[in-house]
Amino acid sequence: MHSLFGLPEKVIHCKYCLLTNQKPFSVNESKNTPKIKKLGMPIYKNGLCAACVYSLKKNQQIDWEKREKLLIKMLEKYRKNNGEYDCVVSGSGGKDSSTIAHKLKYKYDMNPLTVTYSPILYTDIGWKNHRSWINIGGFDNILFSPSGNVTSILSREAFQNLLHPMQPFKYGIKSIAAKYAIKHDIRLVMFGEPYAEYGSQEISSSDSSPSYDISWFINDTEDIFFGGTHIKEITKKYQWLKQVDLNPYMPLRSAEVKKSKIAVEFLGWYLKWNPQEIYYYASNNCGYNPDTERTDGTYGRYSAVDDKFEWLHYYCHYIKYGIGRCRFDTAQEIRNGHITRDEAILLCKKFEGEIPNRYLFDCFNFMNLSKEESFKIIDKFKSPHLWKKKGGKWERLQELDELC
Repeated sequence: MHSLFGLPEKVIHCKYCLLTNQKPFSVNESKNTPKIKKLGMPIYKNGLCAACVYSLKKNQQIDWEKREKLLIKMLEKYRKNNGEYDCVVSGSGGKDSSTIAHKLKYKYDMNPLTVTYSPILYTDIGWKNHRSWINIGGFDNILFSPSGNVTSILSREAFQNLLHPMQPFKYGIKSIAAKYAIKHDIRLVMFGEPYAEYGSQEISSSDSSPSYDISWFINDTEDIFFGGTHIKEITKKYQWLKQVDLNPYMPLRSAEVKKSKIAVEFLGWYLKWNPQEIYYYASNNCGYNPDTERTDGTYGRYSAVDDKFEWLHYYCHYIKYGIGRCRFDTAQEIRNGHITRDEAILLCKKFEGEIPNRYLFDCFNFMNLSKEESFKIIDKFKSPHLWKKKGGKWERLQELDELC
């Protein structure tokens, strides 16, 4: 059985969490095409995935007091005492961005400007948490909302060509902080957890530095792709689109980043990052609230609940790579010692791959696609090494039973 997307044909599970070698490394979205070969997260000789290897290092080897001293030294380099903003925090007002901004302002005496690239379709709880972040947390905020018409087109293109409907948001969220830092002459941008936390890059490259790899939002070529389609083809297909319409999604050029001398850092490299503790901190200090209902596809209520497209995004990830929202959530809970692997297997058997009916049709409607059209697109991305059709119905291969 061959695999799509260039991933390994043999599925190997991490022996500690439930992630597999099918989890792809992140890519520069402006270079993402249907032909690109995905690099899967390695499972090392000790049987652990990259995320679990980092977790052991985080819990057993890193001197976090020393790391915090490095943080204080770094912040002193960028702190302004003239009443101007001295750092940018990008986020929606979720638990992570709320915690980052609050700690920087109230514990480390920085003057953050918060910047929000609007979710594609705000949930009610997402909007409420955004306002709480600003009003209860106490921050200045720039909310940038790109054109709904353009986002609809780009989401549809990304869904049809890549099964990646959140891609337009990913363009914006990865670059907007740097764009506003340059615009307002601010030299420091702060993000939350480092790549290594989720196994999104090799440990050697993602933990050796606290800095964000800016190559993820830079493209110095003319070969820029939206939804896997070259920008020239997009503007030819939709002739009413102008350059100004696409600017919010455009990558930065390395020359302007170099000229601005901005630094993009991970707070989670300096401070130990624990999602559950982050949730409690954001709740206590910024009025962050979990969703009122369990999230489709998992058992939790407080992670990635601000955008209706998050529900579809994780379902598409499950379809393409066999890894859905519940596996991601349980993997973190295992690493942080909150549940056992056996408990995670039971949770995944119950919730993993659940169709996200709560907001599914809102997303389809936004992309101007019918239910029938949408599920035909989804079926095209079911790789033969993960799925088979039996009696007219799709079945998952490599089920969790074999791990018991």
